[in-house]
Amino acid sequence: MKIAIIGCGWLGKRLAKHLTGRNHHVIVTTTSPEKVEELKEVAAEVHVLDFSKDFDADFLNDAEVAIFSMPVSSHSWFEGFKKLETQFRKSLFLSSTGIYPQQNVIFTEQHRENLRGDLLASEQLVKTKYPETIILRLGGLMGDERSLKNFYADRQPPEPEKKVNYIHYGDISAMVELLLSADHHNKLYNIVAPEHPTVLEVLNGDKEARKSSSNEDGDRIIPPDLFIKEFNYKFIHPNPKYF
Repeated sequence: MKIAIIGCGWLGKRLAKHLTGRNHHVIVTTTSPEKVEELKEVAAEVHVLDFSKDFDADFLNDAEVAIFSMPVSSHSWFEGFKKLETQFRKSLFLSSTGIYPQQNVIFTEQHRENLRGDLLASEQLVKTKYPETIILRLGGLMGDERSLKNFYADRQPPEPEKKVNYIHYGDISAMVELLLSADHHNKLYNIVAPEHPTVLEVLNGDKEARKSSSNEDGDRIIPPDLFIKEFNYKFIHPNPKYF
């Protein structure tokens, strides 16, 4: 399958490596010419594409699937994206659970009130252009060098008892691969690890700490239940303590 990852940053690079390893023909784009050589290690094709400038996207004509991974909180790509004429059999947009309000409740995909404006605008733009797009609202990205221990290596976390909503890039890659072959369109999924330990538990990696997947303490929780139900998905990395 020919798959285009449009906007290949930290996550896109890892996703490209995974899909290339599954024998897909992966096309990636970057706005930075200096990143072309390193991206050639994980993709069959690398192209410079910047929606904030004039562009030629003819190289996308043979792509069957588009994975839109542009900066979700930035509007710099909006006007150029509107000019993209390529049609795809399937499209996915990598959004963020940051779209949900900072309130201590459980947020499912059905929540529609007080969504963060800039992230909602990005989702709506992609859906307007490609109505059948599957939107994946990703939790905090983790894996490899991205960890709370590195993030708080030289400072104390401000809210150590706060529960986390994280996702390992390995699960994102596996879930995207499932969606590529599934007959699913125009869907919305929260993509978050099913367990929600506190920041302190993640930092300590306490194996004896209680399993923290409920909202009994009234925290902000974003569950992946819908994806689990529809795909009978078993997480590779269910607990952020062990990312």
